[in-house]
Amino acid sequence: MGICIAVCGNFLISISLNIQKYTHVRQSQRGTKPYYTSRLWWCGILLMGLGELGNFAAYGFAPASLIAPLGSVSVIGKTFPLFIKTRHRSKGVLLAGGALALTGTYFLVTFAPHSSPHVTANMVERSLVSWTFLIYFVSLFNLDQVTVQLTHHILQKRPLVK
Repeated sequence: MGICIAVCGNFLISISLNIQKYTHVRQSQRGTKPYYTSRLWWCGILLMGLGELGNFAAYGFAPASLIAPLGSVSVIGKTFPLFIKTRHRSKGVLLAGGALALTGTYFLVTFAPHSSPHVTANMVERSLVSWTFLIYFVSLFNLDQVTVQLTHHILQKRPLVK
């Protein structure tokens, strides 16, 4: 059951990314309004949220050692058409990355424990208010803010779409 939910979630994420890319390309060709004003782009965001929610729910029905590798397999599935279509010199990098992802998936599924501990609401609550989680959350938030500022600074110097 969990694997089916994860596969459906990854499928929705793939569709959403294609919808968002289509919207970006269409908006840049028209040069009219920002992408985030498009209803189609927001439809892609909604599908991505549903897909991620499905992935999150899948962890409740199957062990993480089976669910987590599906994400890397879906990345390889998205990269495979790129590998065939492009004539870039980066084919070796795509091939090496795909091989590493598949190898990691094999090792994770083969050697990871297939039983998951029983998690209660009290365990989750204690984890969310622990110092370890709070430090992690604040660090992640700060890193995210730095990344946003750096991206904004870089895109002001060299915009992606002219």
